[in-house]
Amino acid sequence: MKKSGKFYLLLGTGLLVAGAAWAQSTVIVNQRRAPAVSAMLGVPPQGWAKAGLSRAMLGARLSKDPKSAPKKLERRLAEEAFATEPLATSALPVLIQSLAANGKREQSEKLLDLAGGLTRRDNLINAMLIDDELKRGRPERAVQLLGRAMSVDYDARYFYVERMAAATASPGAMNVLAPMLGRNPRWSADYWVAVLRIPTVIPQAGRLRLRVAGSPWNLKQATKTDLDLIAELASRKQPALAYDIARALGMRAQPGGEVLTGSGFDREPRFTPFEWELLQSGDIGATIEPKERTLAISGLAAASGIAARQLAFVPSAGTYRLRWKLTGLKAVPDAALKLRLTCVDPDAIRVPVAPVTLTEGAGSAAIRIAGSACRWYFATLELDAAGSSSGVDIAVQQLSLRREGVAAASPSPNTKI
Repeated sequence: MKKSGKFYLLLGTGLLVAGAAWAQSTVIVNQRRAPAVSAMLGVPPQGWAKAGLSRAMLGARLSKDPKSAPKKLERRLAEEAFATEPLATSALPVLIQSLAANGKREQSEKLLDLAGGLTRRDNLINAMLIDDELKRGRPERAVQLLGRAMSVDYDARYFYVERMAAATASPGAMNVLAPMLGRNPRWSADYWVAVLRIPTVIPQAGRLRLRVAGSPWNLKQATKTDLDLIAELASRKQPALAYDIARALGMRAQPGGEVLTGSGFDREPRFTPFEWELLQSGDIGATIEPKERTLAISGLAAASGIAARQLAFVPSAGTYRLRWKLTGLKAVPDAALKLRLTCVDPDAIRVPVAPVTLTEGAGSAAIRIAGSACRWYFATLELDAAGSSSGVDIAVQQLSLRREGVAAASPSPNTKI
């Protein structure tokens, strides 16, 4: 059957309508999840698509350069989007930053406040609000916004957690952060990891951790980041704070008058450096065997170095009695094992303490601590087998250091002597 021109006209019109409908549907479907596709088609509605595309372009550059300002194309797309779709919130971060880049700070701040009331789910707007509060010197409000932002979008926690960690050192942040972290939110682990990457906030983070370990939150379960925080504080001249955190999180108290932690070697050390830190090298190794209640030290022929150490609080000057019990030295007469105390208190006058050479079997020796202000010492076990021609295997069953004539419990590092 011969088809008329009218038929082809209707067919062509139908195809055009179908194509337009397809294009418009594609734009609507992709205007948020794939704005570049929608913008490329050029078919209305374009407001959300252009807003999403401008925001995606800005976000990609901000991830590489946080101080980057919007480019001309991003501004144009955002302005066109806002003109046709005032509720296209994806355009707002671009417009806010564009105003600020053009020196229109007051207008930028007003638009940011309005944007914050319009949406709570845009990560860029939330981050701008948080940064603005920090610039205005209102850390408590900034931390509140951080907590709200992470509760709305947990998957975006990496976007905010660095800001929260940086705000930790701000005055007043403690009172806001403690109740948040005390509830042990899902993002708390990411927060503590971020804190450890910022040296300047670590002391305040330590005080915060000690606070949430207490009432009413009682978060006393030690985590990997807690142990890392304790070690960092101790190495950054905050041993008393680190010690208090370790005690709050379960480190055992020493028996009355004892200076060294874990004198009986009946448990694996966790809270280093306040418990024995076992140092491994190619020549010397040390392990604690709780079932045998033994510190085992092994060394190759002619090996010398530190086998184990711990940071100890020495409450006052005076005479201390070191007691030990060990085996294995007798088999290698040219090897020696010494305990040395070295002051690490940064503000104290460091008076050297003579090391003690340990002998086979049970023994004791007096250690005189001079009347200086030093209260923190590294107690190190040092193996010296430089003159030996064979390997060394030593088993230490006891190592105790107590103040002579003092039977009371050891004072806390924060106790005034």
